[in-house]
Amino acid sequence: MFKRPSARRKGKNREIVLNLVPILDAMVTLIAFLLFTMAFVALVSTESPFPQTSREDVQQKLKERPLQLTVSLREKETRIWSPFEKIKTHVVPNTTASTGENVPDYKSIHETLIEIKKQFPNENKIVLVPFAAAPYEILIGIMDAMRVLEQTDPPLFRKNPATGNDEPMKALFPDVVFGNLLGDG
Repeated sequence: MFKRPSARRKGKNREIVLNLVPILDAMVTLIAFLLFTMAFVALVSTESPFPQTSREDVQQKLKERPLQLTVSLREKETRIWSPFEKIKTHVVPNTTASTGENVPDYKSIHETLIEIKKQFPNENKIVLVPFAAAPYEILIGIMDAMRVLEQTDPPLFRKNPATGNDEPMKALFPDVVFGNLLGDG
């Protein structure tokens, strides 16, 4: 008994037409969705200068004994100090947040920095030394407390060397430099 020949050989070659309308519809919808959601993504950056200095600059600054105001974040407290002992060391204990974790007392730190700024009105740099596992939210909160002057803060003035007039300050310590990012703080 012979096998029957395949029907494909005898039949006409039929072209298969793909219906691309559903795929194009899905792509247009996906592109519109991605464009729509990108409008709500806000990228924010905070500038922090990289410390650049030469050996001669360091030697000159060490002769003058700068303030070098430093804020050391720890797990249970925040220390505000100067390595050259230009100010008294301030220790601000952390507060307990509603979540039960220790967070810096931003208001007390801000008030302490305002008092220091009154003593050193021309100082703009501050060194932030966080502990190794410091959360991002705490770093941003402490940087805001160090940089921004609030509407409720007392007015601070700085003498303009060119004119000799007192000018109001717009920021507390605008130049935040990170120290020891990988260490214990």
